[in-house]
Amino acid sequence: MTSVIVYSIRTAESFGDVYIEQIRIADSDKTLNELTDQESIEIGKDVCNDTKSWLDEKSSLVSIQMILMKNKINIKLEDRILPIIRFQSIYELCPENISILEEIFKKNE
Repeated sequence: MTSVIVYSIRTAESFGDVYIEQIRIADSDKTLNELTDQESIEIGKDVCNDTKSWLDEKSSLVSIQMILMKNKINIKLEDRILPIIRFQSIYELCPENISILEEIFKKNE
């Protein structure tokens, strides 16, 4: 029984582990390479906090671009990491906002 508990504790994921893993895999251009894992999680949290201000898909990307710029990461609106950050932040860090993500895509239809 003790070995099961120890195994569970050692294999338990911390908040944001999957988010970091997915962002690092998707960041083929190494745009976020200079960020620590904690800084990346803070950016993801900022994205989560900003979702309620999104009007549509483009405004969500602009919002994320601004968050990155505040963190001294200059990035073009067309950069493929922006929608990845949008999706992963919501999916992994604040799944309660998935309905907001769905709503911005409905507006584009």
